[in-house]
Amino acid sequence: MDAAVKWGCGVHGPNTEELVRLAWDALPSRHRQLLTQIHAWQWEIVSEGLGHSVANRLVSAGCPALDSAQIAADDKALGMWVPELRLLLINEAHPELAGADATTREALVMWIAWHEWGHALSITSVSPHDPGEGARLLAMAPAGVRERIRRGGYARPQYIHELIAETYALVMRERIQGRPGQPLWLATEIYQLIARIGT
Repeated sequence: MDAAVKWGCGVHGPNTEELVRLAWDALPSRHRQLLTQIHAWQWEIVSEGLGHSVANRLVSAGCPALDSAQIAADDKALGMWVPELRLLLINEAHPELAGADATTREALVMWIAWHEWGHALSITSVSPHDPGEGARLLAMAPAGVRERIRRGGYARPQYIHELIAETYALVMRERIQGRPGQPLWLATEIYQLIARIGT
């Protein structure tokens, strides 16, 4: 069941802001509480490359400026969790969103939000994650997750955080489609890692 049917949205579907709100409301209550406690509940919908959006906000907050290579790389992102600002940004003008049909767009926006909140929960979790375990756990992940992370060009110490964020979004999708708990396609060790981030 897609998000529009699940929540009874109208014919044209909700806008980006409403979709992020639906994604937030679907989170387990303990995860919403934790994200609120760490001031990670804020989001902004923008219509420009996220590299420039993030760079401008960081400078305004008194943080060091990003280099041009980082800005250019970040401009390609659909969404970003910015730990320095405790802020989720989504670029609704990104070609993947702007060119998508309504059903695909709804699913993608909610996936982006869950992915980025997965990052926030992972980075701020009281349960430490050993970055050295990322490559080993990634080898156990579903093929699609492995491919996306490897194509992303992340450094090995980042594997575990990307794995958590990707898997968190997929587990949330399963949850709203009425399949809570450990999916059959997910290795137990990875599921246990995901389960720990909200505790």
